[in-house]
Amino acid sequence: MSSSTLSSMESNQRSISRTAMNAKQSRRQGWSPPLSPGQGELTLRGSNSVYKIKRTWDHYYCTCPAWRNQARVPVDARTCKHLRSVLGDAYEDARIKHMNPNGTSSGSAASKKKGKSVGKTATKRKKSDEDDEDEDGRGSPKKARSTKSGSKPASKVKSDDEDGEESDADKTKVEVLLAVKWDLEKGADPTGWWVSEKLDGVRVFWDGTRMLSRLGNPFTPPKWFVEDLPKDVTLDGELFGGRGQFQSTVSIVKTPNTPRWKDITFQIFDVPSMGAEPFEDRFNWLKSTFMKLSGERKHNHVTVVEQLKAKSHEHVLEMLKEVEQAGGEGLMLRKSGSLYEGRRSSTLQKIKTFYDAEAKVTGYIPGKGKNKGVTGALKCVMASGKTFSVGTGFSDKQRRSPPPVGAIITYRFQELTLDGVPRFPSYTGEAVDKDEPTDAQIPDVRIVAASTGVNEDV
Repeated sequence: MSSSTLSSMESNQRSISRTAMNAKQSRRQGWSPPLSPGQGELTLRGSNSVYKIKRTWDHYYCTCPAWRNQARVPVDARTCKHLRSVLGDAYEDARIKHMNPNGTSSGSAASKKKGKSVGKTATKRKKSDEDDEDEDGRGSPKKARSTKSGSKPASKVKSDDEDGEESDADKTKVEVLLAVKWDLEKGADPTGWWVSEKLDGVRVFWDGTRMLSRLGNPFTPPKWFVEDLPKDVTLDGELFGGRGQFQSTVSIVKTPNTPRWKDITFQIFDVPSMGAEPFEDRFNWLKSTFMKLSGERKHNHVTVVEQLKAKSHEHVLEMLKEVEQAGGEGLMLRKSGSLYEGRRSSTLQKIKTFYDAEAKVTGYIPGKGKNKGVTGALKCVMASGKTFSVGTGFSDKQRRSPPPVGAIITYRFQELTLDGVPRFPSYTGEAVDKDEPTDAQIPDVRIVAASTGVNEDV
């Protein structure tokens, strides 16, 4: 692509408001696509199928198998013939090169000429449900090698999608400590518990040789990122790109050899291989291994998550308010003296503030996996006119007999995307006394970027 063409794109896009974009997003103002962030969806009809494409800030999605089955390509660097038909080859080639500069082209015009289009690869894979858009980048994982220190092979491990659906895949099973929810009003007295910030990143398990997600998917960090990690212990932590940067972090950690790994830190909060020792001993070992006596990091990209002792219930609520006002996700509570268990345990509890709102049911998404034959998710519209789906929070009975089209439901969520739709909404019930939905009013700090760099809780 010529520099003049890219220059023309850049000049056209300068009119986009900078108020909703951070510094990294501002660097990507080089394009002016025909589908604006707030334009919604476009429907394209093929010879045998109907596909939908849409834009979420700088992400473009298509429901076709060719787009969905690019598991090794970050979400915001994927394309297909349907996106190209709307956006154009020149725009797509420039966008993909910018989003994934060190990766192979995802369905580039050049590769199509050579007969290497994404569509041909996709036809060799299992066809996905066209209505289930994998917006958080959770592609089908490849089978990983078995390993030691808390991970083992498992033929079927469930992977949770944002819409509440599950899929089976062969992968390495990783047994990590999982938290239960702490009730803000009726939860156990947290006095004496350890408190840390709940990071909005990607959970990672270091097995001494490689990094794995909690669902068993291997990450491919640069050599410099892991070369100073100990080889004789296992570590539990998060790959973190900053508050509110979840999608950006996801995309980065799924992209091999991307220079954007420099924007990621490994935030360590536990040592599973020392799980028989009390938490205080494990935490002290982490500090002595990765932190200097001055409190500075020994390695810029590796740090130990700070832990503070809770003085009272009110103290915890004050810390929660402070973290959320700063754009943080919430808090984690760790029971003093607790051991490390490779399962969900009440010794680790998470605290987040949620918001309640209402929406009108407009349709249904069929269930898959364990929910095959019943409702997988509800298609809904907000009072603002924004559309989204709710796939979690239902009982088996509710999935068999979901609220009718036109019903007003209540749902709970933690934050909104820049497009104004709820992130991780959960069904709470049917509002039988309402005939119109009402949107929640939330502070600006609870509005998060769909992506700020390239881009998952995998």
